[in-house]
Amino acid sequence: MFEPIKIEEVKNETDKIDFQKLLIESYIDPAEEIKPQPIAISLGVTPYKDTVYPIPFGSYGDFSCIVGASKSRKTFFKSMVEAGYIGGSSNLYCPSFKGHESKDKFIISLDTEQSKFHTQRVQRRVLEMVGAKYDYYKTFSLRQYNPKERFEFVDWLIYESEFKNQIGLMSIDGYVDLVTDFNSLEQATGLTEKLLEWTAVGKFHCTGILHKNFGTSKPVGHVGSSVLKKAETVVFIESENGITSAKCEYSRNIPFETIYFDVNKQNWLPYEINNPELPTKKNTLPFG
Repeated sequence: MFEPIKIEEVKNETDKIDFQKLLIESYIDPAEEIKPQPIAISLGVTPYKDTVYPIPFGSYGDFSCIVGASKSRKTFFKSMVEAGYIGGSSNLYCPSFKGHESKDKFIISLDTEQSKFHTQRVQRRVLEMVGAKYDYYKTFSLRQYNPKERFEFVDWLIYESEFKNQIGLMSIDGYVDLVTDFNSLEQATGLTEKLLEWTAVGKFHCTGILHKNFGTSKPVGHVGSSVLKKAETVVFIESENGITSAKCEYSRNIPFETIYFDVNKQNWLPYEINNPELPTKKNTLPFG
């Protein structure tokens, strides 16, 4: 998938590049008013002068990552992002999460780790939070396929499938399963470059999960390091004493306040907690 590039191949490719076109497209005019990327998902708001603005979690045309140790509830947080983007009754569970300009846009959820049964369970969790069937929400289980097939399937979804140019949000659980060696510098660079390309061309936001190295705060391998450097937003997930925190570790925007959440043991739906020191059984939400 990401094989070493030979010098002669680089020369041949260079001959095909239209540098005059690249010059025009890449030039930044200091006098031009360039608008910021439109927000896809926000987490909370921030006041500025007399106006309240949404705090971006993810913008259209960019990607983010969710980092955490095994069983730290990374997938629950991803479910909150997906449900919040769709809307519906998700505000009862995750009021800080809000989707923007999401009408008639597809949400593509890709799971590379879990079985079809567990993937469907996560899918139904999101729809239960939304409170209705949502035809634009599409989930795929890619566990049985190899990294090359998964990678090319994502590429096909973006450039050739029926969802082409209509994707608003894509989630990948997890990023490292699109490569054969997460410690390969070439594959890490190739994957990150593709994430930048996919989101820029498709004009959607992509969020994905990275596993944290045991005993450290860093995600696994060169893939983890490369994705962290290029991501718009990086969220670190930590769980302690039944409470999970989602901290904005890095952001190219205003960082959002740490989100605290728990999982209801009756319906297994995640929900935000305003005061993390309150026992979860005393939460005032209608489904607690």
